[in-house]
Amino acid sequence: MRLFKWETLKVLRDWKVRILLAALILFVATYSTLYQNRSVELPIEETRAQYRETQDLFHAIPQQHFETEVGQGVYDRLARQQSILGMQSFILSEKEGNTVEGLEDIVSDYVDQGIELAENQLYFHAEDGFESQELLLEFIPSETEINNTLKFLNYLQENDVAIDWNPMSPSLVLYTLINIIAGVFIYIIAAIFGADRFSRDQENNWSITQGLPYTWKFQWRQRTFISWVLIWVTLIIGILISYFVSRVFNDTGTLMYPVQLYSGADAVYISVLQYVITTLLLAMLLSYVIIKLSTGLSWMFRNIYLTITIVVAIFFIPYLFTIISPLSSWNPLLYLQLLPVLEGEWSDIGNVTIVKLLMAILLFYILIEILFNFIFKLIPTRTGKLERRKN
Repeated sequence: MRLFKWETLKVLRDWKVRILLAALILFVATYSTLYQNRSVELPIEETRAQYRETQDLFHAIPQQHFETEVGQGVYDRLARQQSILGMQSFILSEKEGNTVEGLEDIVSDYVDQGIELAENQLYFHAEDGFESQELLLEFIPSETEINNTLKFLNYLQENDVAIDWNPMSPSLVLYTLINIIAGVFIYIIAAIFGADRFSRDQENNWSITQGLPYTWKFQWRQRTFISWVLIWVTLIIGILISYFVSRVFNDTGTLMYPVQLYSGADAVYISVLQYVITTLLLAMLLSYVIIKLSTGLSWMFRNIYLTITIVVAIFFIPYLFTIISPLSSWNPLLYLQLLPVLEGEWSDIGNVTIVKLLMAILLFYILIEILFNFIFKLIPTRTGKLERRKN
């Protein structure tokens, strides 16, 4: 414990580390404020656009196509769709939740209306006898999108959660921030923290790094753990500050609000809170492996820029599978990025799951341990001399 404390203080005394940690917490903590300056489309604007599209459909489809029995059924459902979209626009404009107080009998419930709307859209996909079906479907979401919308609405109904009219709500800003951290951002931070200190210590304190009294494995793992702890303590503090600052400016939204998560090829909806916890835990596990690799490479190359370049380049390996086939959902290189797994970008490959993601991270950890167990024996550890480590 004394050695751990001494090593931690030694890292924190480095002015570069302090600057990096300060910059990290400043960016994350102020993210919600920066996000408020973005221009985003409000749900009410999207609903109004759908209302206008439905209105245009009545003029685009030839009137005689509505005169058949099938056409009359389509006409009635289109009219109902336009009515629902109008009521939903009104509900969203009032910003009170799923309905408007005092007008419940007139405007009904937003979620119930949404479910009816989605069922009507599925009817349009199934009604092959309608002469203008092809034109109609150009204005209708795909069946997969409609089914996902139904899952979203059913979640709202089952958990008694109100539709959020504000895309700037604290829960949705938090969701966006977590996705940023879980992307290339964590690779860059992990690469920077692991790329400098360890190699410099090995050169400046050569005698103690020969394994007496602590083996190089112990030192390597300890430095990795210290860097990992410093990064995530800073990030978690920054995330909490960002969320509570966002709550000051916007009092809408809830951490129970549903967001999409892919389980294999199918989308499920979980709360923002569940998504944040799941994604952060996965990012923490993956980042530990990245820091371990970066710290090891820093001793191997003793060049901070080369180390950072290699580690960050690893993040982009999965993009190769947009050109060539990964062959199987068991390919561990697919899981070098978290978001394509969580957001379903690899869903067409097969059953890409979080369980396989965890197995891939474990595999990377084992490979790095084995690789550096061999590499460290071959690296000269004293500048100016080709002395090898004695085991």
